[in-house]
Amino acid sequence: MKTLISGSAGFLSQHIISKFQKEGHYVVGVDKRPERYKSDYFIQDDVRNLGYRDLLGVDFVLSMHWRTNIPDCSRHPRESTSDNIDTTIHLLELCKEAGGKKVFFPSTASLYGNNPTPWKEDMPPSPIEFYSWQKLACENACKMYAQSLGLDTVVARFFQIFGEFQREDTALAAFLRAKKNGQPITLTETTAQSSFRSGQRDFVYAGDVADAVYLLTTTNARGGGEIYNVGGTVHTMEEIANAIGGEVKWLPRRPWEVERHEANMDKIKALGWSPKTDVLSWLKYA
Repeated sequence: MKTLISGSAGFLSQHIISKFQKEGHYVVGVDKRPERYKSDYFIQDDVRNLGYRDLLGVDFVLSMHWRTNIPDCSRHPRESTSDNIDTTIHLLELCKEAGGKKVFFPSTASLYGNNPTPWKEDMPPSPIEFYSWQKLACENACKMYAQSLGLDTVVARFFQIFGEFQREDTALAAFLRAKKNGQPITLTETTAQSSFRSGQRDFVYAGDVADAVYLLTTTNARGGGEIYNVGGTVHTMEEIANAIGGEVKWLPRRPWEVERHEANMDKIKALGWSPKTDVLSWLKYA
C-alpha cells in the first residue's frame, strides 16, 4: 500500500510515518521543511504545489500539514485561514480528481469550546478562536466531499498530544525547557468558581495517536466523513508541572482557554483502539 503524508516533517507525522512503515506501507512525505524520521520518498515543497501526478498510485492521503499555533492563528486570522483551509481544499480536490483515495484529516478537541465534559462527537461544535474554527471548516469540507463528491474521508479530533519530537511551542515542551534552564514553569489560573486551580487537559501519547490514525485510515468500512475522538487521560496542568518539578509561576487566565478537556472515546474504542501510555509515566523518562 502507498500512503502520502502532507506535513511529514511535523511532530506527530514522525510517529505516523514509523507506524505506517512498520505495517508495510510505502510512505511519500511532503513538507517545506526537512524530515527527521525519513519517509520512503520525500517531496520538499509546499502542499499547494502538489499536482495530480503526485497522487498516482497512492491509496491513502493523510492531510497533516497545518499552521498549528492557536495564538498565532488568532494574531493572523487571514493568513492562517489561507494557509490552513486553502491548502486542505487543494489536497481534497487533488484526491477527488485522482480517484480511489481515502483521506484522513486531523482535527482538534478545542472546537468543543464550552460544551460540558466529557465531550462527545455529536455535540454541537463551539469554536472560540480561529484555529478551531478553521479545523471545523475543514471537517465540514471532508464531510461534503464524502457525501456529495464521492471521496472517502475520516476525521479524528485530537486532544493534548505529547511525546518524542513534540513542537517547541507546546505547553509540555515549554515546561521541560523551563526546568532544564532553571526557570519557573508558568501556569494559567482558572476562574474562582472552578474546583481546580489550573486547567485540566486530556493527554494522549503520540505513538497511541499514530495507532489510531492507522486504524481509522485503513479500516475499509468507514469513509463518509465520520468523526472520532482520540484522547487519553485527564490531568491538571499543575499535576504535569509538579511531575516535572521546579518553581511554578501563576498567570491570569487567557480568553481562548477552556478550563477542562475530556474525551468520550466510546466510538473509537468500539473499533478496538484505546490509549496505552499515561503522560505522568512518560515524564519520568522525558
